[in-house]
Amino acid sequence: MKSVLSALLIFFASQIAFAQSVITGSVKDALNNETIPGVSIVYADGKGTVTDIDGLYRLELASGKYTLTVSYVGMQTQTREVQLDGYPLVVDFVLESITMKEVTVMADVAIGRRTPVAYTDVSSIRIKEELGTRDLPLVLNTTPGVYATQTGGGDGDARINIRGFNQRYVAVMVDGVPMNDMENGWVYWSNWFGLDVVTQKVQVQRGLGASKLSIPSVGGTINIMSQGIDQASRITISSEAGNNMNLRQTVGYNSGRLKGGWGVTAAFSYRRNDGWVENLGSRQLFYFAKLHKEFLNHSVSLSIMGSPQVHNQRNVRREIAFYDKDYAASLGVDTAGVTGDYGINHNVHWGTFVRNRAGDTGEEETLSDRLNYYHKPILNFRHFWTPTEKLSISNVVYASKGDGGGTSLQTAILDENGQTDFEGIYYSNTHAPSIFVPVYDLTYVNDTSQYKSRNYIFSNENNHLWAGVISTFKYAVNKRIDISGGFDGRYYYTDRFRIMWDLLGGDYAVPSAQGSDLNDPTSVIVREGDIFDSKIRTFVKQGGVFFLTEYHKDKLSAFVNITGSVNAYNRTNFFALKTEDGAYQTSGWKTFNGGTIKGGASYNVNENLNVFCNAGYLSRAQMMSNVFVGRTLDTYENVENEIIIAQEVGVSYTDKEFRVAFNAYNTQWNNKPVVQTFQIGTDVFFANVPGMNALHQGVELEFEMAPQVNGFRNVKKPLIFEGVVSVGNWRWISDGLAVITDQSGLEVGRFQFGASGVKVGDAAQTQLSGGVRFEPIKGLYIKPRVVFFDNNYSDFDPETLQGENASKQSWKMPSYYNLDLNLGYNIKLGEKDQTLGIRVNLMNVTNVVFISDARNNDFFNPNDVDSGNTGFNATSAGVYMGMGFRWNVGVSYQF
Repeated sequence: MKSVLSALLIFFASQIAFAQSVITGSVKDALNNETIPGVSIVYADGKGTVTDIDGLYRLELASGKYTLTVSYVGMQTQTREVQLDGYPLVVDFVLESITMKEVTVMADVAIGRRTPVAYTDVSSIRIKEELGTRDLPLVLNTTPGVYATQTGGGDGDARINIRGFNQRYVAVMVDGVPMNDMENGWVYWSNWFGLDVVTQKVQVQRGLGASKLSIPSVGGTINIMSQGIDQASRITISSEAGNNMNLRQTVGYNSGRLKGGWGVTAAFSYRRNDGWVENLGSRQLFYFAKLHKEFLNHSVSLSIMGSPQVHNQRNVRREIAFYDKDYAASLGVDTAGVTGDYGINHNVHWGTFVRNRAGDTGEEETLSDRLNYYHKPILNFRHFWTPTEKLSISNVVYASKGDGGGTSLQTAILDENGQTDFEGIYYSNTHAPSIFVPVYDLTYVNDTSQYKSRNYIFSNENNHLWAGVISTFKYAVNKRIDISGGFDGRYYYTDRFRIMWDLLGGDYAVPSAQGSDLNDPTSVIVREGDIFDSKIRTFVKQGGVFFLTEYHKDKLSAFVNITGSVNAYNRTNFFALKTEDGAYQTSGWKTFNGGTIKGGASYNVNENLNVFCNAGYLSRAQMMSNVFVGRTLDTYENVENEIIIAQEVGVSYTDKEFRVAFNAYNTQWNNKPVVQTFQIGTDVFFANVPGMNALHQGVELEFEMAPQVNGFRNVKKPLIFEGVVSVGNWRWISDGLAVITDQSGLEVGRFQFGASGVKVGDAAQTQLSGGVRFEPIKGLYIKPRVVFFDNNYSDFDPETLQGENASKQSWKMPSYYNLDLNLGYNIKLGEKDQTLGIRVNLMNVTNVVFISDARNNDFFNPNDVDSGNTGFNATSAGVYMGMGFRWNVGVSYQF
């Protein structure tokens, strides 16, 4: 019996000793979180495996202790010791590229568990799976603190807020180069259609961010990084189709790392769309080309990118009942006798008519009075040099030339269908409206065959040249301390003028003697193609220096960043009377200095838990649009720097199956600029409000969970849960004095108003989001995702916050949710790296009716307070209705 037991013990011991353990895992790129195929995993000399096309690997080894060595061309080699005891083991690797240092220096990318800022990485895979037909900001709505809308619904007309700060105060960067307009800080997303094709990662940094540039952002930074030499070689061809004749064709190529250190990335995309909103069609083209070369300790690249486009716009808010009477009634609006109910996709900016003057075709024509057309190519040269292991130097030189504009009707007139009455306008311009008013004007043109247009379409042109340089160095003093610094400078000039676009039947117009060129008496008469009203050239110079010191020791990382900046603005008026010496009148240079100091620390409590904090003081020069009054040489008085004081704390926990990040922020914004436009009768005025203060506070939480499958986490993550909670408390904390000027810049009045306690509008202060990615079989994914917004207050109007209405709360829009469903199936073809992908995007699946944007007591609303309405409610608000159900189907072939 003893011998039998001994034999059994020996047998089981031998089975345990020689038991096979299965190791599975993935290898990902630290920069974009994408898996890498073809990575070598070695556990002994000449023994190992490589990752498959999905970046996954599998090893079967006897129990024991092993050292896994992971290596890939262009990536830093990584090793890890593992202990096998007969049970399945999951070991994932995240590799940093050799050029990761270049990216972090040039593009100010935050690094996990090291950079003490709140940020979210959005991978190119997620963009590809979820974007659909939308503008890029819309896919960021599931990022904490972000509120993005399509405004009027036109392609490229998206806008984005972070923590209650609109995109004028959010730095948008492409490969480290700032994209915000240098006059007003706005971002025109139509200029970057197609950028999703070459994006390898989008990083949304909230709050102070990691940017070292001397021109600071307030709400956050959106850093878009394009593909390059470290990505796998591939060619992608795709075709898409969606609702309302949305069609898109795309070709993309990335060579990866070629012999001799060369690399090429190129893409071409074209989209046409009739628009979900009536007659809001677009035609957009995108091109991108980048040549990359690495030699010795240098890395250089030259890229060009552009997107010539033409698209119709809907950019005037209307009363709610105008779109949907039933919905308006549910919000307390008295709809009796109200004209409207045209549908939430209704667009007033178009109509049909027949040009029937001699020489015209006499055929019915469809015309839009809001047309945007622009082309803004950007050329970018980058050089990165590491003369020693401790020192790195980067230089970026960029330039852009933009040309285009947007059209508008002089006086909006609607017909019984709620559309522009082009038929009536054309008739009025070509026929006498009464026997007392001729269709010609003998004061200017002594020719009764010449028709004078009383209403017409004009275009506001903006042709500019923009150039800049960013030069940075980074030096490792020792293993613990790094210092970096440099300078950045930008130069910009633009010609803004108004041209006559379409006289709508007439031969000439006399818009305004005050708006004519005072140096040319004949300019009072304006014909199609003529410049009128104003021609202003604006110059902007921005420059600054920055210095950063970083400390790293064991679990602690810390930094201090100091910057100094100067902004200078100048204007020339070509329509004002020349000076005695024959020179055009100029405003002279207006100079504003600024600076920042910010710092933070990150501490890794253990391999899973990290805590961080940061704080900063920013003195930010006012943007040019807040310095000059309208299109004049006059400046607002008492223009002072914005002062931003910010603090933030955060904690994050990460393991193989769960990731959660929480942070809280407090930002006080003093001298926040408010420039409002309002109307009294038919006259338009500007209200400049200096010295306003606001407080933005909030908490943000995001998590990702990949639960265990069959007792251990499946390396393919067939089931992933994601969630976001963001709660803000953004409010004005001071009253203000509004200075009223007319369109010529003349001050016409002042008034004191109360805004203390009024909520900051234009973005939802409460955001909830949840999503699931389920992959039931290899290659097939199903991704439902819902986002919920609440506490969304309409923009306040200083004019209405006087007297008994002081500090009265703006109207709060109804809460709403959007449910999107994204499906796809990626089929591997043969043994080579070939993939056929099918993708379906269903947006706003439940066709929810909602309001995305609103202005309190909007003067475009005929029911506003000037019409006797008490205001501050749904009746007097001007709104943009959100877009209903849309769909998009795409097929791609990658090899």
